[in-house]
Amino acid sequence: MKLKAIAAALIAAAVIAPSAYAADDVRYICAYYNDNGALIDAKQFNENELKNVLDSLAPDDAAKAKLFRWNDTLQPVGEMIVSDYTRGAGDVLNNMDSTFKAPNVTNEMCVASFWHNKESCSDEIVMTAEEIAAFNRAVLDTPETYTNDLAAVDGTYNGVMLAELNANFESPTGLYLNGEPVPESYYEAIRENIRKSPVTEEMPYKFGFAVNRTVMKAYPYEDYLSDDPSDPEWDNLVSSGVAVNEPLVLLFTTGDGKFTMARSQCCSGWVPTEDIAICKDKAEWEKYLNPDKFLLVTGEKIYLEPSADADLNEKMLTMGTVLPLVTDDPGIVTFRLPWNNYVVKMPARNEDGSFYQKDALIPANRDVNVGYLPYTTANVVTQAFKSLGNRYGWGGMMNSQDCSSYAREVYRCFGFELARNTTWQAAMPAEVTDMSKMTDDEKKAVLDTLPAGTILIFPGHEMIYLGEDNGLYYTINDVSSLVPPNQPGVIVKPRSVIVNDLSTLRGNGSTWLGNLSHAVVIK
Repeated sequence: MKLKAIAAALIAAAVIAPSAYAADDVRYICAYYNDNGALIDAKQFNENELKNVLDSLAPDDAAKAKLFRWNDTLQPVGEMIVSDYTRGAGDVLNNMDSTFKAPNVTNEMCVASFWHNKESCSDEIVMTAEEIAAFNRAVLDTPETYTNDLAAVDGTYNGVMLAELNANFESPTGLYLNGEPVPESYYEAIRENIRKSPVTEEMPYKFGFAVNRTVMKAYPYEDYLSDDPSDPEWDNLVSSGVAVNEPLVLLFTTGDGKFTMARSQCCSGWVPTEDIAICKDKAEWEKYLNPDKFLLVTGEKIYLEPSADADLNEKMLTMGTVLPLVTDDPGIVTFRLPWNNYVVKMPARNEDGSFYQKDALIPANRDVNVGYLPYTTANVVTQAFKSLGNRYGWGGMMNSQDCSSYAREVYRCFGFELARNTTWQAAMPAEVTDMSKMTDDEKKAVLDTLPAGTILIFPGHEMIYLGEDNGLYYTINDVSSLVPPNQPGVIVKPRSVIVNDLSTLRGNGSTWLGNLSHAVVIK
């Protein structure tokens, strides 16, 4: 919601009157809510800012914003609302005082509502569900996106040839295992495991779903193979994260059965066999592929409640996960009544690896939504900020995201299936601006026209654009390493989702702005 809607709502609700203003040191919190009454965000104002806003804007959208006078207890100005909400509204900003931030970033910039108030951000619907479905189809039909049309897969493949091709990989160089160079014997053991795969020259494709949040790797192995002997939190050969209930096309397993070659919509690689379940045929897979009614995880991560059922016990679900929603009362679910819970169908794996579904409860307080969110630039920004501070994980390792998978998860909340990496996303049939040969001033002129939520790309990294403030251009992004604009020559590793501006430097001393190559507007 823009500042106009927030402030105007306060007028229409008669929440503020001139007599409510106090001394100059009095601050106010404007908290606003979605249609279900859940707190979305909060922004702090002083008296003069409030007067200016109220004098200049007309009333509308009255139900979604409320004002509070900030003191030790957040005293409401006007009607009372739930105390938990009032406390949370103030804490959003005050707690920011204790967090570390990139140069040129203020507390206010670390809250989504700051960017909602910019002209680059809007509550207008950008694309309908039908248009998003057509966009996804066009992505699949664009060879340069290297996406996989899973539903089109059918028939058989030559398993012997495919296994041999996979076993004949060239050993990576410069990688470390537990701080020591990876020996050639390690890679040879991987090759041998692939060569022992139970394959034939004519094998049917199989279809299934992920039962756990997992990752695809370039090769079937369990360890972390880092490019730095001192870095135990890096695996150079992870390809992509896989969400719970994500559909997969499955091929053959390794000789020891621990890994399965698989394809998702955006990637191909090896996944742990224990993390997937195989449908009896394609017809069963298609039956569960696109549920009529579903629950969408809109929080950066949510967890199921503790349970004696090991398949459900505190299971982690990541942003963008889609689960079929049960609409008829199922009675008892895992020894509990489902009151004030959503009931969903969770994918599960039998001992023989076959797929089935079991009912699971997701508490009403979790950050979820029935169906996809409306695709607006304001909603993109709101979703992006839910991961602020989360760790970076190359390829999706450590239950995290890298820069492009972070953008993919945000956009999944609206029904999009984007390509996997920066180069492939720049090839999508979106509104793409090639900025590679522009001057900095020309790039700034383009940025001034772009909506919030635009994907900005330079070679090897991408960001979600937020907007301009005091001549600087800001992004939120999941970044591994950078050079702070006030510390040239010093490479640091945030490895987090951060807010920063495009005066940030790369290792060669050039700015992120100067390196921008593409702007991708999903429309």
